[in-house]
Amino acid sequence: MIEIAQSPAFALWAAFLVALVSGVAEWLHLRRTKRIANLVFGPSGRPRLWTNLVPYLRVISLAGMTWALVTLFSFHAMSRERDRPGNINRHLLILLDVSPSMYLKDSGGDGMSIRNERATAVIKSVLDRTTADDVRYSAAGFYTEARMLVKECRDRELILHMMGSVPFYITYDPGKTDLLKSLNQAGEFAKDWPRKSTTILVLSDGDSIAPSGLKSLPSSVNSLIVAGVGDAARGTFIDGHLSRQDTANLSQLARRLGGTYFDCNAKHIPDSALESLMGSAAGKSKWQINRRLAALIIITLSASCLCLLPMLLEYFGSSWRPRLTPTTKSS
Repeated sequence: MIEIAQSPAFALWAAFLVALVSGVAEWLHLRRTKRIANLVFGPSGRPRLWTNLVPYLRVISLAGMTWALVTLFSFHAMSRERDRPGNINRHLLILLDVSPSMYLKDSGGDGMSIRNERATAVIKSVLDRTTADDVRYSAAGFYTEARMLVKECRDRELILHMMGSVPFYITYDPGKTDLLKSLNQAGEFAKDWPRKSTTILVLSDGDSIAPSGLKSLPSSVNSLIVAGVGDAARGTFIDGHLSRQDTANLSQLARRLGGTYFDCNAKHIPDSALESLMGSAAGKSKWQINRRLAALIIITLSASCLCLLPMLLEYFGSSWRPRLTPTTKSS
């Protein structure tokens, strides 16, 4: 029964049935009222003109309430449409560099923040501006390879916790950071999601990027954002070489995949790059009304109409007012 009630067609058929029954009831009521019209409406036997709309308003209101109640019932608990896996329209896949160079202290406006901490701040800024209900979050860390940390969730705090200062690099085999291989693996993670539904956010200092071996992203990827962290001018020695944000290679990598690169060492990603994750889906109205909101509006209007009609009929339904004649007491 619950599965049937969740169907939009079931709500329409229920509303139609109620409209049919209430329409017959209004017709019978109208026939009976005509028999005593002079008693109800005075010598003229006619109510005010606007009352001709009352039967239609009652039928429409009852049908609207039925449709709204059945629709709201279908949104009960886990059967709410926005919680169904089939209605997940957008994904945000965060790919965070967890190599040892990400724990160097040269980030932020003052250059006193750890690169990983700066990357976490950028992620928090993105999540705070991701307001759509149909966005699901995934997170992966990469060093010598990419590993999925959170496959799919709606909990932003879980993503922030996993992207924090935990030194994941100790679980990897030592070696050079392989960003290209990790991006290829990220494409594998996202290939089964709906077409043009995924935004990949890469956060890295760009250290040790190979010149070849990059594969095209799958059709599920709508946009790629590469955010660089770390000081691009002043480097820090680690593992026998000078490590700093490689802006040239990161920007070139973003262009090769049709994405966008931002230097986020001191600034955040602009809103214009996150439009696909903010509010309504691209190409849809910002003020889109879904079935649940429409049902709430309709049930409010229908219930208000049914409550007000008796009072309006009582005071404004007829111009005739019966008068009580006072009786005189006999002495």
